[in-house]
Amino acid sequence: MTAPTTLDHVDIEGVDFAFEDSPEIHAILERLRAEKPYAVVPFAGVKAVLLLTHELVSAAFKDEDTFPASAVYSMTTGPVLGKTLQCMAGREHRVNRAIVSPPFRRSRISEYIEPVLEPLAHELIDRFADRGTADLVAEFTTRYPVLVISRLLGLPVEDEATVHRWAHDLFYFPMDPEAAMRASQEFTAHVTPILAERRRNPGDDLISMLVTESAEGETLDDEQILAFLRLLFPAGADTTMLALGNTLSALLTHPEQLDLLRSDPAEHVQWAIWEGLRWEPPVGLLPRACPEATTWHGIDIPPLTPMIFSINAALRDPAVHEDPHRFDITRRATSMLAFGQGPHSCAGSWLALAELNTALTILLDRLPGLRLQDGAAEQARVTSQVGVALRGPDSLPVEWDRQ
Repeated sequence: MTAPTTLDHVDIEGVDFAFEDSPEIHAILERLRAEKPYAVVPFAGVKAVLLLTHELVSAAFKDEDTFPASAVYSMTTGPVLGKTLQCMAGREHRVNRAIVSPPFRRSRISEYIEPVLEPLAHELIDRFADRGTADLVAEFTTRYPVLVISRLLGLPVEDEATVHRWAHDLFYFPMDPEAAMRASQEFTAHVTPILAERRRNPGDDLISMLVTESAEGETLDDEQILAFLRLLFPAGADTTMLALGNTLSALLTHPEQLDLLRSDPAEHVQWAIWEGLRWEPPVGLLPRACPEATTWHGIDIPPLTPMIFSINAALRDPAVHEDPHRFDITRRATSMLAFGQGPHSCAGSWLALAELNTALTILLDRLPGLRLQDGAAEQARVTSQVGVALRGPDSLPVEWDRQ
């Protein structure tokens, strides 16, 4: 007789946590967490362990030995991104991260990145400010982060739509492998000659920094840089796009919070951003794997078990956040878990925060009385973008007082 295991049954039917949209995801996660701090759920046709509390998700991020990032990325983004930081461990990870991180450090944001952010936000808003109405997803949130990354890299952008398609499709390998591979090949072909030119004549852009930086006596070769750039485009653009959309969705559907924000933007903008990240993080569910059989925090986990770190459940854990489903910009809580934790936490978190701060501040300043168009609340809700993992609004139809 075979001994029973954790994966003998599932705790919920009808929701595949890899591919399917689930409009009531927060209610589902709350119901599962009320039973126990983890759940066994369907995931791409197999069973996975879904971690549901702040304590477990935080501990899992920090336990690289038990849940190595490299165990899952070869099956998800590896074929299109290459060997990225997520696939690395030990000295290799330390050296690569030390080389690529300096431009994104908090101490360098103001001197290197902020001068790009404000002019670009105004440039995009100039295109629709006089009109009085816009879809902020189509006309701002999907464009702003992609163009920020392009300008930081010093990439010539003649075709915004193509650059946005690269950023989008590189993340969608499990859903559309052909589109992802095509985007990877096109992006690599576009960047490779630029990389060669920057090696010959480095400037003050991010690619030039990558070809000239070193750590522990090592520099990055072309493929290491290309892998980082293939990661940076979707990770740095798509996730910031979703974070900005989610925060705007929260504010526009909670007009009393938007009014409070408008009353003193200097005081409230940064906290509105943190609350937006807590209330609806752009990456709600992060897949990992457990290569070896283990008992971890009292959970018996068989070898090769898919693991899902439910960041969105952790950030609405009532053990940490009082009345967690309430969107409240006076909460004054930083939600760094939205960027992951441990050795593979997001290297660009301060870049993302600077982008969000600048974008929200300038949108409020340039679009007085910003509000949803009548009847647009349903369109503005946050929904699935990639399975139940990445979430954001499809559109944000807004209007404002024309001056």
